[in-house]
Amino acid sequence: MEIHLILFLLSIVYSFIIKSNILMVLSIVFIITIFLSSFKLGGIKRSIQVAGIGAKKSYILVVIFSLLGMLSASWFLSGTIPSLIYYGIKIINPNYFYMFTFVILSVFSFLMGSSFGSIGTMGIVMISLARGIDLNLFITAGAVISGAYFGDRGSPTSSSANFVAVLTDTNIYTNVKNMFKTGIIPYIMTISLYFYLGKSEFQKEIDSKLLELLPKEFNLSPIVFIPLIFLIGMCLFRIDIKKTMLVSILSSLIIAITIQNLDFSIILKTILTGFRLPSTNSLYEIIKGGGIISMSTATVMAFLSCSIVKIFEELKVLTWISKHIGVIKEEWKVYLYTTLVAIFTAGISSSQSTSILLTSQIMKKTYEESGFENERLALDLENRCVILSPLIPWNIAITVPAAMLEIGVFDIMPNSFYLYFLPIFIFLKKFFLNERKSIEIKKAEY
Repeated sequence: MEIHLILFLLSIVYSFIIKSNILMVLSIVFIITIFLSSFKLGGIKRSIQVAGIGAKKSYILVVIFSLLGMLSASWFLSGTIPSLIYYGIKIINPNYFYMFTFVILSVFSFLMGSSFGSIGTMGIVMISLARGIDLNLFITAGAVISGAYFGDRGSPTSSSANFVAVLTDTNIYTNVKNMFKTGIIPYIMTISLYFYLGKSEFQKEIDSKLLELLPKEFNLSPIVFIPLIFLIGMCLFRIDIKKTMLVSILSSLIIAITIQNLDFSIILKTILTGFRLPSTNSLYEIIKGGGIISMSTATVMAFLSCSIVKIFEELKVLTWISKHIGVIKEEWKVYLYTTLVAIFTAGISSSQSTSILLTSQIMKKTYEESGFENERLALDLENRCVILSPLIPWNIAITVPAAMLEIGVFDIMPNSFYLYFLPIFIFLKKFFLNERKSIEIKKAEY
């Protein structure tokens, strides 16, 4: 208990020192939760013990966040990201940039099965490219997030998709097929909007100076793509994402030493604090990012959120909600209730995977008693928990990507169009199909 108490205090102090509004609110919620739960659990000491049990679940997230910070930093060191920027500038037409960003992240995330992994690699590449071409960073970041969660939602290698299949006792490939069916129209709508936004931009001309500076600062040999090849290859063979990132990091560090000729002290500093060129360098504002420290806010958020969720479970709040939802016959109403529950669980847990678990626990009985098959529950969990979590400002599904991209949460969210189009389209489709069915039934009665 003493260790967790110290960690809780440090997390709260950190939240107020860095003056993060989201973290400060979460800290206050944590304190209130501890205080109020103490009346039911038998004292402050017991509440802290329960919170400590929940906090342990965040330890694996701390490892993953650290690896993500190391991965992006190591790709800068090895020249992988600068090389992708260099060749990307040569290939991509700036007027189609937002659309290409969405499509590239969709494909990359689908192959990797990881939204964080794709954002921490190709997402940073596209943001760096946007900086170099002087495009709107907020729209670019929105396209990155939209594409990343398209892949995370519908990839058979995605941890969230496999988690949903296990929870609902369904076939992963059947679920993926259903997700593509429901997601294709919102996907086309999203591509169309990013295409329009790109075409409506003032015609951009690529600064040839950027193409001259990159080869001078980095060795852009084809060998620097090895970390990327390792990442994609190991993901396709469904090797554990932590091992995959570690191999990519190690290969990047070897290249940084042998090809980029960097000192070991510089490499260690960059892995910890992130990649930064000297402030006098012309690429200073373009080539930057990564590092373990960049993940500190997300780490504190996960730590406090897991603690709060455990207290809610101990108080049986989720069981109470499940009992009061009951049986619902209309499909659109079930979908609406699942949406509200998903928003609630994503809010209190600040975690996409925990939201999936809690929403499944709350809604599973309702789906069974209402006569809806498990495949329907699986699809709704993917369309609600996975897609809505990044729209909760304090959820790590958006705060971690925001930290990696170095773009504000509230600047990214309004431009992540796919996250809005998908749930709205599905709800309207279900609602109007139900209305049409009701009209047909009434006509048949007459």
